[in-house]
Amino acid sequence: MNKKRFNMVPILFISIVVAACAPLLVWFKSSPPLLLKIFESAGYNLEMSYQVTVLLLAVIVIGIVYGIAGKEGLAYLNLKRRDGIIRPEPWIGVKPKETETWKKLGVNFAIVITLVTSVVIYFQVVHGGSVSLELYPGVILILLFALMNAFSEEIIFRFSFVAVVSSYGFSPYVAQGLAASIFGVVHYFGNPGGIPGVLMAAFIGWFLAKSMLETKGFFWALTIHFLQDVVIFSALFMK
Repeated sequence: MNKKRFNMVPILFISIVVAACAPLLVWFKSSPPLLLKIFESAGYNLEMSYQVTVLLLAVIVIGIVYGIAGKEGLAYLNLKRRDGIIRPEPWIGVKPKETETWKKLGVNFAIVITLVTSVVIYFQVVHGGSVSLELYPGVILILLFALMNAFSEEIIFRFSFVAVVSSYGFSPYVAQGLAASIFGVVHYFGNPGGIPGVLMAAFIGWFLAKSMLETKGFFWALTIHFLQDVVIFSALFMK
């Protein structure tokens, strides 16, 4: 057995790193240390500054994970692994048939989670206000911001735990629990926010960590998060 297995120190260390990233993201949102002036819109410039800053933070987290888990940990960044055996979760209705795998579950949850996010965002952000959206560069930037944000947050709040926890032989529920708790708390200040935002983000954190663990890849976590963020950024920029 690998001598590293069941060593709590790496789990505690990566938990501290991710927990430290959470308040940094809240701070970066309003006062990013990197201030870019690319567009005429101050809103676009502020968002781009935030996304680039967080992307750099995500790269640092990848380096930390590599230092702790090595190449075994980085294997979870694979985008080609889209299938895998589903671990049943009867409490949320995940009762896969013998022939059902992540190819079907991933599509189903991508649709459901995106629809639920759309409803919550509508009532928290859009409802009761006037909306408008410039097609250029608005739509392009929405897609770009959604992709950057999804990638960075999946690296920081999911990949970090999944890679380290699995590398050291702990239960997958440890990674899912850590991903759910920290991602949930940080979204109290996000969109969607408040208690509904915490509950939704905690579930998303738990489920997307599950997708990484069971497919051994990054595809469904990135795709589902990207679709969510397209809805969120569309609402924010329309508002």
